[in-house]
Amino acid sequence: MLYTNLKHLESAADHKKAISENENVMVICGRMGPMCIPVYGIAEELEDEYKHVKFFDMELIILNQV
Repeated sequence: MLYTNLKHLESAADHKKAISENENVMVICGRMGPMCIPVYGIAEELEDEYKHVKFFDMELIILNQV
């Protein structure tokens, strides 16, 4: 699991459910590396501005299963 303040997708089933249950979804796939961490912070800020969009994070290893 990634240590962000976003909601976490921990399986391919979680990913499928998030996409099917929400009209506007942003999924950020990555790791806790120096290039990814700023992206999570920006997404956390955007959550407040874009209430109609559901924001999630997902580890790259799970992306390979989707």
